[in-house]
Amino acid sequence: MSGSLRGARRIFIVLLAAVLSPAAQALDFADCVKAALQQNPAMLEAHAESAEAKGAVSAARGHLLPKLTASFSASQSNNALTVFGMKLSQRRATFNSFGANQFDPNLGAAGLDIAPGNLDHPSGYHNFGTKLQLDIPIWNGGAIRGGIDQATAMLRAAQNGDRAAQQKLIFALLQAYDGVVAAQSAIEVAEKAQQAAAAYVKTSRQLLARGVIVKSDLLSAEVHQEEAQLALRHARDQKANALENLAVLIGRAQTEGLEVGAPVMPAFPEGTLEQLQAEALADNAGIQALREQLKAARARAGVTVARAAYLPHVNAMANQEWNGTGIGNGAPSYTVGGEVSWAALDFSRGGQVDSARAKVQLQLAKLQQAEDHLRVQLGQAWRAAHEASARVKSRELAVRQAEEAQRLLRLRYENGVETLTGLLRGQAELDRIRAELVQARYDEAVERAALWLALGKLELAHIVAVTGASVPQEGATG
Repeated sequence: MSGSLRGARRIFIVLLAAVLSPAAQALDFADCVKAALQQNPAMLEAHAESAEAKGAVSAARGHLLPKLTASFSASQSNNALTVFGMKLSQRRATFNSFGANQFDPNLGAAGLDIAPGNLDHPSGYHNFGTKLQLDIPIWNGGAIRGGIDQATAMLRAAQNGDRAAQQKLIFALLQAYDGVVAAQSAIEVAEKAQQAAAAYVKTSRQLLARGVIVKSDLLSAEVHQEEAQLALRHARDQKANALENLAVLIGRAQTEGLEVGAPVMPAFPEGTLEQLQAEALADNAGIQALREQLKAARARAGVTVARAAYLPHVNAMANQEWNGTGIGNGAPSYTVGGEVSWAALDFSRGGQVDSARAKVQLQLAKLQQAEDHLRVQLGQAWRAAHEASARVKSRELAVRQAEEAQRLLRLRYENGVETLTGLLRGQAELDRIRAELVQARYDEAVERAALWLALGKLELAHIVAVTGASVPQEGATG
């Protein structure tokens, strides 16, 4: 009866722990990309730059349209000219405003020299003015159109920069995601190595008790076991680091309960290296952004804006205003007109044109440098991806060979032909090759992703889940 109670209690504790402990949240690669694109700071910054560029285009286009300004003013003054102007705008000027009441015709010509007090020394006077003004741009030497072209090119540059930032984020996510998978595979390899090391220690103690081996053989087995335990701890630390990196990229505050799904592997792009280089120069978002920046600096934009200072500017305006001594009693008036202005002499504009041309050359140099760098980068990525694939095949073959060699060593050891030191050396070699296979598979995924990134086509469509490819196939254990 007591045994049944203990069993029921044990089951209850297990169930309670399962309820209270957070369930592991397994995220596949698509889930991670979706989460990162929504809240990763790099993507938020790229989106903000695109939105800023869109605002600049709207502002530039707004300069083509008329501008209506409404204003209200209230003022008081005893300045002779200002007061007289207020009275005129209010249509309240009288002959006495000119000092007509002080003129004495009996004085003859001498009366004309009398200073009119109402005109020269007015008392304080106030005015309430309401004004609507319409400014109409007609032609400004191409400066407005050049500004629109410049802003539009910068918008396209920002959009390409957004694409580039998204692809770089996907690349970083793949490194972090497959890094977690590789770390888990390394843990499995280390656990298997630890199990083999523990079995060797147990066997060595039994053999030592029977006098078959010496004390130093047991010590060698125990040292090997300690090294296996240290390798397991290192693998677990690596997984914790990889999980933290992934959590930061997808915007999670902590790694508790975070697990990943199946490993992913980008497909290998089709075509020769020369074909891929041509595609990269046409499609790479970073190169496209630099080309748009060059367009923004060229004659249709940056240089055009600078040259506009040499050309006439034509604008029109119309306004309607009301001026009065109080609100609601203003006298209406209007003004319409046009203006042609031309800066005949301005020594600063030559320097502005030279500066704009220099910016064109600077952007052109940056573009050529980036294109040359992309060709080299793509060639390196293409060769590295091929080498990584070949390394995976080599390590898979090496694992099978090392497992078979270790099986034979164990048989030789059991028959007294092989020493324990040789057996442990063979097991260490097998553990090392298994770990190299895990790293090789991770490197293959990263190198392929780097190739797609250089092409400017790193997208989810080119990345597929791989079932059972990241964990080394285990044969005979040591």
